[in-house]
Amino acid sequence: MKLIRDPVHGYIELDEQTLHVISNPFFQRLRQVTQTGVAYMVYPGMTHKRFEHSLGTMYLAKEFCSFLRRNSEVDFLTPEITSLISIAGLLHDIGHMPFSHTFENVLSVLSKVYGIDVEEYGKKTHVVMGERIIQDELSHILEREFSYARVDPVKFVVNVISGNPRTEEERLGSLMISSLLDADRSDYLLRDSYFAGVDYGKFDIERLKRVMVYVDGKLAIMKKATPIVEEFLLARMYMYENVYFHSVVGMYNAILTHGISKLVRENRMGIPSSPSDLLKLNEFNILSSLQHDGGEFYQGLIERNGFRRIKKDISESCLESTGIRDELSKETLETNGLIMFHDFFDVPYVEDEKEAIFIYDGDDVERFSTVSNVAKSMKELRKAIVIYHEKMKDRVSKFERIISSCK
Repeated sequence: MKLIRDPVHGYIELDEQTLHVISNPFFQRLRQVTQTGVAYMVYPGMTHKRFEHSLGTMYLAKEFCSFLRRNSEVDFLTPEITSLISIAGLLHDIGHMPFSHTFENVLSVLSKVYGIDVEEYGKKTHVVMGERIIQDELSHILEREFSYARVDPVKFVVNVISGNPRTEEERLGSLMISSLLDADRSDYLLRDSYFAGVDYGKFDIERLKRVMVYVDGKLAIMKKATPIVEEFLLARMYMYENVYFHSVVGMYNAILTHGISKLVRENRMGIPSSPSDLLKLNEFNILSSLQHDGGEFYQGLIERNGFRRIKKDISESCLESTGIRDELSKETLETNGLIMFHDFFDVPYVEDEKEAIFIYDGDDVERFSTVSNVAKSMKELRKAIVIYHEKMKDRVSKFERIISSCK
């Protein structure tokens, strides 16, 4: 048994089986993958990595399982299944490329703006790559260390993290790792808030652990704990509004996005298509390539020189009424990224036929919106910004006038 001292959760215990997974080069690679892109350009403490977030997700998944067994009749949630769910939590982000979601934005920009044929699945690209890593590079470790669980450990973990569960055990694991109220979101809100030096993402995680139940195939929260769920949803909304969607954070992530796109378009860098390719690519050699071939993008990112943004954020209504989105994309293509358009979009909470947070009153399970005015009042978060290099100031002035006229 090993102990890791974590600034968010305290001591995290690791057994020998889990250590064999963590020691693999594909997991160790996550030490070099920044959790929040280049948000550290605004919040200097946000240099934390996917490595520690993955450990935290694993820890919370195991904790959730432990309290769930106390509160519910879930005979199938054995110690062996609990171990596999925690390993799924550990590996849920193993497919992330350098700079995390920012690299996924690179693939989207290459495809949609520059018309380059690349393999991309939006914000799920890291999930697809993660499945490949688990199946091609980690399967022998999982089969050797977790075969005692009497299920196929590789299929179990892949089905859980891909959101395609085939059994009740896998379904519960998927809910714990990837749902509206899960171990992944719980850890990154607390962790990102800690390293940003803000209180927006804090909520009572110890209370949340203790009020989880599993009823009628649904992961639910005891009704008496409704305020804890509201606290969680508000924490998520505030982190998106104030940290993830900070306009200057978006500006620097856009500069990095188009800088990497420039390297790819000029054949200075390739897009990893296999696990072995991904193992060779890290943030250090990307920044080194930008230093040599990134031109204005390197200066903008490292020296904070050259790029500006139109100070007024663009609302969705402004985008729709002016129709400038397509024109901005055209400008991006014609200026090779020296004029950029960056979208922010998230929905703090939404219910549909497949997904919701559920509340259990001891008899019935109901959707959270039936008991919470906070849930009912939450709206989607959407805005956009325009970034430009200072030598494009005259060219972007027409957009500045259009945006300033929007109410």
